[in-house]
Amino acid sequence: MNIVDKLASEAPGIEEVHSIDAETFRKNYFSRDRPVLIKGFAANWGATKHWDLDFLMDLEGDKDVMVLSDNFIQDDNRYRKGTFKAFIEKLKAAESGGAVTKDYLTTLDIFKYYPHLTKDIDFSLFEQHTNINEITAWIGPKGTVSGFHADVANNMYAQIKGRKMFIIASPDQTKKMYPSDKHIFEAVASQVDITNFNPADFPQFGDVKFVKAILEPGDVLYLPHKWWHYVQSLDTSISISNFGYTTFGKLTTKFFERAKQSLHKRGYYKPKNCFCCEA
Repeated sequence: MNIVDKLASEAPGIEEVHSIDAETFRKNYFSRDRPVLIKGFAANWGATKHWDLDFLMDLEGDKDVMVLSDNFIQDDNRYRKGTFKAFIEKLKAAESGGAVTKDYLTTLDIFKYYPHLTKDIDFSLFEQHTNINEITAWIGPKGTVSGFHADVANNMYAQIKGRKMFIIASPDQTKKMYPSDKHIFEAVASQVDITNFNPADFPQFGDVKFVKAILEPGDVLYLPHKWWHYVQSLDTSISISNFGYTTFGKLTTKFFERAKQSLHKRGYYKPKNCFCCEA
């Protein structure tokens, strides 16, 4: 059964602020691994003001991309090759009601493809406290889902177009989230699919305490490392995510994640037991 609406209706809202400076952010949230929704933080970014599907379609040139569909985390889907402009065309058709698509782009290195777009974002509040920052885009239709998972990096997540819902649980709930043993780069997946849930399979999941966040254009969510989250697009959506590591995290977590990924690609670490290789 689908329990998304039940969890969302029962979960209280995450803490919100409407303005914040770098020192307050560090003291109250970053140093304490405490999530917060910063309302309107990105409202004046060039991305929030100007980016939409037509803007992306008008970017010069085309790029090869890897496309996903449905719930990548729990549905055991795989990437498919495509092109950026063909994907945007399909998304435009879906937004206008002329077609249906479940395809989406995740962790798209859009600033590598279009470096001039970096002027349209500003994560400096976050980057004052990190050593490595990996900034990527998420673009997809209404209904796009990323199932429950926990990233190993701190995540500053900016909503540019449309709305998104996050259902969130703290790391102290990890046992009840039933972590998967499958390899996924820089994250841990949950076995629990709340769109197709059988309580008999995961009896402790009903005891998890959740909070939720509804991101509107211009909102930014800070999600510390190891916090579990389910994400659903409520509209056609464009988002920008900054995965940041501290110096300590760079030398420990990031190093080990890269090592595991390297071994995995060579077939020495969880070969085929992953979310990236062919089934």
